[in-house]
Amino acid sequence: MIYVGFLLHIYQPPNQLERVLDKIVGECYSPLFDLVNNKPGARFTLNLNWSLTELLLKQGYTDILAKIQEGLNKNRLEITGTAAYHAILPLIPRDEQIRQIRVNYEKNREVFGECYKPKGFFPPEMAFGHDIIEAIKDEKYKWTITDDQPFNCIHNEVPFNYVPVMDGLPVFLRSNLWSNKISMESHPDGSKFSGREICEWLINDMNNWWKGQDGYVIIAMDGETFGHHVKGYIQLFLEQFIDEIKRRKDQIKMVHITKLLKKFPRHEKQVPPGSWSTNADDFWSGNVFPLWKNKYNAAHQLIWELVNLAIESVHRLESNLDKSLNSCTLWWAAKNQDEISPITYTGIKMLIDIIKHANPSKLKRTAEIEEELSHVFKDKRNLGMLCDDKVLIEMDW
Repeated sequence: MIYVGFLLHIYQPPNQLERVLDKIVGECYSPLFDLVNNKPGARFTLNLNWSLTELLLKQGYTDILAKIQEGLNKNRLEITGTAAYHAILPLIPRDEQIRQIRVNYEKNREVFGECYKPKGFFPPEMAFGHDIIEAIKDEKYKWTITDDQPFNCIHNEVPFNYVPVMDGLPVFLRSNLWSNKISMESHPDGSKFSGREICEWLINDMNNWWKGQDGYVIIAMDGETFGHHVKGYIQLFLEQFIDEIKRRKDQIKMVHITKLLKKFPRHEKQVPPGSWSTNADDFWSGNVFPLWKNKYNAAHQLIWELVNLAIESVHRLESNLDKSLNSCTLWWAAKNQDEISPITYTGIKMLIDIIKHANPSKLKRTAEIEEELSHVFKDKRNLGMLCDDKVLIEMDW
């Protein structure tokens, strides 16, 4: 039996233009999830970043989210975890990895409820590195995925009857060959391959390669390929592909990727870093993330310097915020509204300073609040001073 794990990755950046999202929704998302929900044999693994969920909510596309929820409830879709805003995880610090992963889970869970139960983890752009393994395991994901090109470079094989495991984490490998054939290649006359053709070729090639053994192949690409990047491809490819698999169910079957963990053994293997845009030349030159941190790209180097400065600045703001949230600011304000304590005063100033640097658009309202507080606290003689040179703390009075 040939098991096909088919992953659709849908994502839009948080600053995507409204008119572009409108176009993508009409051409891709709406008809795509209609097809999934109307085809009993459909089994897709879906990666959905919070970045897109947030945009769909903001622009009123709750119907698309309802269609995804329907697919999850019907078991036509399984969902993966990921990074909320599509960060290239191996290139950012560990605490930022965790933050993005948790925000994605928590926010999507709020929208989809109990049916949002990701077991696998999709690193954006399938950018895999050894330094993201612990973060993925710590967040309780059962598997992750990357491209098979770097693995093939060092092992000279692509697994089909076992699942590679790296440091205790199963790592599925996307078929670069079949995924790119579907999304990027065409007949000599320019026409795209149909779902029926791909299914036929898959069966023939896998049977020849596997010599009658059971095996699996992972196909993964941008969901926007269907209908948006390639017009008519929902019908020409996806609908035909699902129907042809149903017709040949004794030979080939669509399954959620998580199901493959139960069907195939796991073997410890070195899985090298890379992404679904890393080719063999990139890998051997040590340029494993060429589209995001290319050592030959001067602009990349400068942008990453900005990124690191921004992360450092945010950490300083977070540290100041943590300090400003101490309960003494409020405790001393509760003691006596006729006299502001220096603890409350300095706490207020810390909060204002954070807003000034992190969200200047709120400075007007901040100034209004500060002015109102000045009227609430009538006695300001002790502003900025410690009462009797003592540190003020909360006491159970």
